[in-house]
Amino acid sequence: MSPALAFLGVSIIGTWGLASIGLIAAGIIMIFFPGDATIASGSDPTLAGIVLLVVGFVSMGLMGMTIQPLLGLDPPLPIRPKQWVPASKLTRWTKAGTLRDFPNNTPKEVRLLSRRVTLVRVDDNVYAMNALCSHARLPLAGLPGSPVKPMAIRDGCVTCPFHGAKFEVETGKLVREPFDSQWNNDHPFLGRLQSKLFFFNKSAYDQQTYPVKVEGGEIFVALPK
Repeated sequence: MSPALAFLGVSIIGTWGLASIGLIAAGIIMIFFPGDATIASGSDPTLAGIVLLVVGFVSMGLMGMTIQPLLGLDPPLPIRPKQWVPASKLTRWTKAGTLRDFPNNTPKEVRLLSRRVTLVRVDDNVYAMNALCSHARLPLAGLPGSPVKPMAIRDGCVTCPFHGAKFEVETGKLVREPFDSQWNNDHPFLGRLQSKLFFFNKSAYDQQTYPVKVEGGEIFVALPK
């Protein structure tokens, strides 16, 4: 990518983000601090503020939907079981590495045939599931280089480090919804605060899992043909 194109992209993102934040801030001011402002004859500042808030949040959401794929992330849309690949099509065995490549009891994400997969090694057993949490399509193994790290396997479950959804490592079955009270108490930012931002989406679904076999210390995962 040329420096000029990169600069243009950053400029567009920055301008879009600032505009969205400006709309949200203006909405908050109109609702809570209207003062003596008059926006139009007979207009209600509270209603105008609500409109500005909605437009600002929609703009911010559209920016995320546009920018996240460019950053290698995925739009924050839930993954439902009807989107799973049928088990009958999981027949392409693909090497994912060796046992020593994966820390014990800690989720690790790999890309296999352009598919994002989280592998979990528990001693000599390995399990695989969709790398993105079914709640907000954020990586179960955290973000490398960020403060959000993968969480150790406990009670046979993998926990999403972003919003606390918990899944059985063997079956992918959901055992705890995101933003439960314990998670929110322990994580003020990722829990209590973000539960308000994700007011429209507080449910997760079972995770798709993939067959795994270990032969001679090498790990193979069955993916779609």
